[in-house]
Amino acid sequence: RIRIHHFANALAALGPVELFAQAGPREAFAARHASELGVYAHWQTAVQWLPALPGGDMPMRTHRGSPRGLLRAFQRAHASARFDVVVAEHSHAARWAPQLGLPWVLDEHNVESRYLAAKLGARAQGNREIERLARWEHSLWRSANEVVCVTESDATEIAAVRGRAPVLIPNGVDTSAITFVPPSQRTGMEILFVGLMDHPPNVRAARWLATQVMPAVWREAADARLVLCGANPNREVLSLAGPRVTVTGRVDSVAPYLARARSCACPLFEGAGSSLKVLEALASGVPLVATETAVRGFDLHDDTHYHNAQDPAGFATQLLRTLREPGDDSIAQRGRELAQQHDFGQLARQFAELVARVAQA
Repeated sequence: RIRIHHFANALAALGPVELFAQAGPREAFAARHASELGVYAHWQTAVQWLPALPGGDMPMRTHRGSPRGLLRAFQRAHASARFDVVVAEHSHAARWAPQLGLPWVLDEHNVESRYLAAKLGARAQGNREIERLARWEHSLWRSANEVVCVTESDATEIAAVRGRAPVLIPNGVDTSAITFVPPSQRTGMEILFVGLMDHPPNVRAARWLATQVMPAVWREAADARLVLCGANPNREVLSLAGPRVTVTGRVDSVAPYLARARSCACPLFEGAGSSLKVLEALASGVPLVATETAVRGFDLHDDTHYHNAQDPAGFATQLLRTLREPGDDSIAQRGRELAQQHDFGQLARQFAELVARVAQA
């Protein structure tokens, strides 16, 4: 959502942008006064009320993500004010894009079929949903005027299907909005984990931190606090709250939490694309303790940009190290420099220029 917001801001500098998005009634109601939506000239939401028919060729994710109400809303809007170009964020939201008769760009945040296969592991063999997702993605990669992706590995896979290379525009961070505070100047005892708290990998990471890692940290540092920061905490995340665990819910900005944290934990064991939360941590200077999965898609190295840990004992050891020692400011500085190379200002302009070329072709 952060990536989409920055890209929409850059597109709005070229002309009015309208948003058509899948959202449930509660989410749509809660978003009525969201300042972030001010970038859009108009925005409309729809929800998929009817379940997908069993045995169909369409992936369940696409069925949920592209309700027919969005097509009708687009057609009404297009009839009164003609659009120049369509941008589809994620293949599961692009159901109608090839049918609209307009040039269109597909921004792939990850390869969904590969992510699902990795998530299922041995159970992926013969899984029909993975097969449907792959066929769906491949058809869109071939039909879109341009495909954008976020990592080199995604670009390689898309190019093999598409027959030509996609445009690689990695995930980024707004470095101007995040103050750099080196580890030597950090004195608090907060361990921060950031993420959308109804996203299953984040939920599992939050539970893993609170129940398997933090007890070992608290035995050595009783005043340490875990802060789970992110929108839409579900019941499982809310149940983790307690005297030493804070669940924030949605916050206006993660920057103040990054500025005062003693360390940032990112224990993801599944994921695709790349994680914006990693760049935010690096931009802030907070020592980052993360798994290899968490830092995927970025050229990061253990003890050069972050501290690697893969199991509860290793995570607790690295977190205690950040709480007890002043920290290495040189590691933080290298992290900030890498984050600046991924600043959303330049990335969003690159995206807007690409969309403009497609619209004018």
